[in-house]
Amino acid sequence: MKNKFIQDKLVFYAGLVYFIAIVLYIALRIIWNAGAFSELDPIFNDLLFSVFVQIFALAGIPFLLWKILTKQTFKQTTERFFFKKVSFVSVLVSLGLGVLMYIVIVYVSSFWQTLLSFFGYSASGAGVTTQLPVWAAFLLTLVSTVFLPGFCEETAHRGLMLGNMRNNGLKRGILLTALLFGLAHLNIVQFGYAFVVGLVLAAVVYITRSIWPAMIIHATSNFCSVYLDYASAYDWFGGGLMDSISNFLINSNVFVSLLVSFLVICIVLVLVAMCLSKLYVENKRAKFKQFKRNLYNSVKGTEMEREINFNNELELLTLFNKASANDLKDKVDSGRLPLRHLERELGNSPLNTMIYSELDEYRKPRAADNIFLYMAIVMMSIVTIATFIWGL
Repeated sequence: MKNKFIQDKLVFYAGLVYFIAIVLYIALRIIWNAGAFSELDPIFNDLLFSVFVQIFALAGIPFLLWKILTKQTFKQTTERFFFKKVSFVSVLVSLGLGVLMYIVIVYVSSFWQTLLSFFGYSASGAGVTTQLPVWAAFLLTLVSTVFLPGFCEETAHRGLMLGNMRNNGLKRGILLTALLFGLAHLNIVQFGYAFVVGLVLAAVVYITRSIWPAMIIHATSNFCSVYLDYASAYDWFGGGLMDSISNFLINSNVFVSLLVSFLVICIVLVLVAMCLSKLYVENKRAKFKQFKRNLYNSVKGTEMEREINFNNELELLTLFNKASANDLKDKVDSGRLPLRHLERELGNSPLNTMIYSELDEYRKPRAADNIFLYMAIVMMSIVTIATFIWGL
């Protein structure tokens, strides 16, 4: 699709596919709210809704539509969606980040709901009642609330959308996908913390160049929420932890409560920063290993094989850094990464320095390329604002 209106067809297709996915999502939400499957047990009802929304609307159909529209192979599509394997250490770090993000969600959610209450918002809703055994309800809830959203929502937002904003600027990609992630919950209460989590998940994908850590973080955070809810209700291990913390903060004087909350948030943020740095180091380590393999294969059987000491890690690291610098220079010289843009971004933060050195190119986005993306944002914003007005 090359014409004077559409410049980046991949970005255009991504917006179109995402718009279709959101339309399907909202349509399914209307069908379920109308009571189409109200005769089912609430847990089964939620699971069925999650299967249709997550597997079909947010993952399966977008993935297939993207592949069909772009005529890419399965491998090209998975690479575009950041499906790249990561190390075991990255998996462990991502699990820890998931726990930390749950703590962040608790505090952000509390702050956000307090802020909404100043504008007269009062949420309505009732707890879920089920006839299923507790263990069965817990396992089914894990599927519908932990595993499916962790995989499918990330496929739509950090895969489809962030994967196709990679060349439109770092900050733009992170902010826009975080906004989409927040609005996609179609609920004013969830928007606040979902937006904050979306910022971190987008940064994680940019740092690791893989969607798997974001999926692990997302699922782990949701698991903490589900488990602690059940643990509190059925007196499982750790069930009284959050209640004890809440009671301590409520019963303490304002100064102590604020001080403790401030210290906890500071500690959590420091740990989050440490985890992000560790993920970056792991990504660099993996790239270094790949560089050594590629270098050895390229010089094997030639005179250069005797000139390079493959047992000297420092010498190989020097060659790796030189190759990275030359690659960045080639991108600037060829115009794929405009020097003015690169200098502006690199001057903002160390995170930008780490990430922009690995970008392939930069293209200034055009409004026409994102027309369906903007339509999706408007549509989700209307639904989200409606939940604020009606207290849903």
